[in-house]
Amino acid sequence: MKKIIFLFLILAISCSTNNVENEVQKDNYNLEHKNHNNQSHSEHNHMKHDKVETNFENMSIDFDITKDDMSGVNIEIFTSDFEFSPKNVNQKHIDGEGHAHLYIDGEKWGRIYGKHIHVGGISSGNHIFLITLNTNLHDEYSINGKGIKKSIDFNY
Repeated sequence: MKKIIFLFLILAISCSTNNVENEVQKDNYNLEHKNHNNQSHSEHNHMKHDKVETNFENMSIDFDITKDDMSGVNIEIFTSDFEFSPKNVNQKHIDGEGHAHLYIDGEKWGRIYGKHIHVGGISSGNHIFLITLNTNLHDEYSINGKGIKKSIDFNY
């Protein structure tokens, strides 16, 4: 009986420790998110990224935008000599892999880690969608100094 009570106490302490750790993680996330939201608009949306020359002479990007039947738009991305590698974001540069950055009307919307994405909250009217190919370290890929990107005017 003493062993059962002892095991129960260890289990109870272990569970309460995990709850405290989870609360600390939530508090840290909320603090980071709050600090992130307090960044100035220019710091957050217009971060300067250097250009990195690729050795893949045919690296390119293209994409299609279609209006979603429910809301927003769906984007399908086509690349050559480029592989999306979300697991390596913020890791060392490996030529030919990375992610994309989406800009809508000149404002950075976010990162893209695959060939399909849905974007909601699009207002009526004309919008300019720009997608750049970026390294694992967020720098923009380029060939002969020219960034690898595509821009499409889309009327929603």
